[in-house]
Amino acid sequence: MIVALAGHVDHGKTALIRALTGTDTDRLPEERRRGMTIDLGFAYGTLPDGTPIGFVDVPGHERFIANMLAGVLAIRLALLVVAADDGVMPQTHEHLDVLRLTGVPRLIATVTKSDRVEPARVEAVKGSARRLLADAGYGDASVLAVSSQTGDGLAGLIGVLSREMRSMPAATEAGGFRLAIDRAFLLTGVGLIVTGIVASGAVEIGETLMLTPPRLGVRVRGLHVSDAPASRAAAGDRCALVIAGPRLERARIRRGDWLVHPRLHAPTSRIDAVVRAVGARGLRHGRPAHAHLGASDVLARVLTPGAADVEAGVEGFVHLLLDRPVAVLHGDRLVLRDADAGRVLAGGRVIDPFPPPRRVAAAERLTRLAAQAHADPSIALARLLEAEGAVDLRRFALARNLARIVPSTGIVVGEVALSEATQGELRARLLRRLADYHAAHPDLAGPNKPVLLAHAGAAPAIAEAALAGLLSEGAVRRDGAALRLATHIATLGAEDQALWVRLLPLLDQPGLRPPRVRELAEALLMPPETLDPALTRLERFGRLHRIAPNRVFLPETVDRLAAVARDLAGQPPEHAFTAAAYNASTGIGRNLTIQVLEYLDRVGVTRRLGELRCAADAA
Repeated sequence: MIVALAGHVDHGKTALIRALTGTDTDRLPEERRRGMTIDLGFAYGTLPDGTPIGFVDVPGHERFIANMLAGVLAIRLALLVVAADDGVMPQTHEHLDVLRLTGVPRLIATVTKSDRVEPARVEAVKGSARRLLADAGYGDASVLAVSSQTGDGLAGLIGVLSREMRSMPAATEAGGFRLAIDRAFLLTGVGLIVTGIVASGAVEIGETLMLTPPRLGVRVRGLHVSDAPASRAAAGDRCALVIAGPRLERARIRRGDWLVHPRLHAPTSRIDAVVRAVGARGLRHGRPAHAHLGASDVLARVLTPGAADVEAGVEGFVHLLLDRPVAVLHGDRLVLRDADAGRVLAGGRVIDPFPPPRRVAAAERLTRLAAQAHADPSIALARLLEAEGAVDLRRFALARNLARIVPSTGIVVGEVALSEATQGELRARLLRRLADYHAAHPDLAGPNKPVLLAHAGAAPAIAEAALAGLLSEGAVRRDGAALRLATHIATLGAEDQALWVRLLPLLDQPGLRPPRVRELAEALLMPPETLDPALTRLERFGRLHRIAPNRVFLPETVDRLAAVARDLAGQPPEHAFTAAAYNASTGIGRNLTIQVLEYLDRVGVTRRLGELRCAADAA
């Protein structure tokens, strides 16, 4: 377990760690020159019963509060350090606010420098610390006096640390691996090293992870846990990973990036959170702030439901618009800090990293937020389904780092849960839309799926789930790319049917590169200007897909091309592919590759990421 030391500058945090472990955590030359901790420092030791323990030394000066926050947002036990000569000081209050607001469950207070003052002064400061902790909700916390110089009280502190660690529930390894990076550096002869505390899951040497948000696949080449070589690291461990991967450069890694299981790559720039405001003025709607998430510090605009401010001492919901994407999930701790003065404004936890983009009424939004705030995923899912009528299960499971979840009520179609009322409403809407289309275009087979779902009035995944039910029951049929009611029969005109009989063999070839429209016209002995409108009519019947103005493919050929893209997008380490890789897999040529990929982007099979493409449903 890692224990964080918090407290005012020059109150003896670094000296206390040195007395406990023999390690000086001030590693930077400037820190040693100034005698003041500037960045995070780490040290490791062993308790008398053989239990390994680690300490993170955080800066106490108000100018380095951002570095302090990077070191405590994954901590479960902290030492609040108060110097006997100074007593409780401004950063004592601020650091305690951070620990309380982010839900650090256990605290120990240490009154340091006890050798410098009279015993009465030590007792007075212990009393002040006790009252401070009680007001913050840590009334049962131990308060001890110690001297790092003489060693007085250290044995008692070690005994309390041992007791706290024995009583602390073991960190669960459930969920995929996540680690917030707080340091990254190159070590000669070893390679690129990143460090942090494992937030969830476990990892072993040789595994493939994703660096997020940059979306870079990496392989774990080496591991250290608590400063010792290891083959495995798990939730709660402080570890260093030696990583390697294509396109991986030291300059691309910043404090606050995450290493995660590839399925958890889901950077977001909008999040919903529940926070408690501190200070005299509370948290105002629309104000800019620093948002500290994991080890990251990102500027954000704070929005509140109904534009109502969150009063000081009150818990409320906020929506954060971040100026760059971050990798957070449900339950991650959060601190908001004033953008100008640097004061802590509020703290809490993320409840939804993927809030819906649509604007909704305040009452509906509050109902959704209250449902998302439940820590129990089963309860949250049930209440969301009741409130909204439909839930994207894949997105919900991703937000909570679950492999899978099945609701206790409703109807599950693929990766979507629908309430019975919602399913009935969407089915009726889709059937009505098809009936209207057939009435307006009796000679056409029907609309394609994107056109039909665009009029469903629901998110694409939810509307598609309702459509899947209609297709499985036979109420809706598929003709090539077209969808139609089972009762609707459209027929090609005699000339177009005769053309189709001649055209089909030319397109139905073993390869994935059918002739161009001009080549088809030559084979059919037709002028291109006569063939082109006929191809458009065949496309409306679902017989063809027009990939580009000069290219038409059979639906089954498009399915094969889409399958190649999905297969390439599913391959580690990056779960993305280049146009060159797609060309090599299909053999269709460079120009046609670009046309096909642009078409797959348009119809929602793939999504472009600079020079790469990933699956459209990938985050």
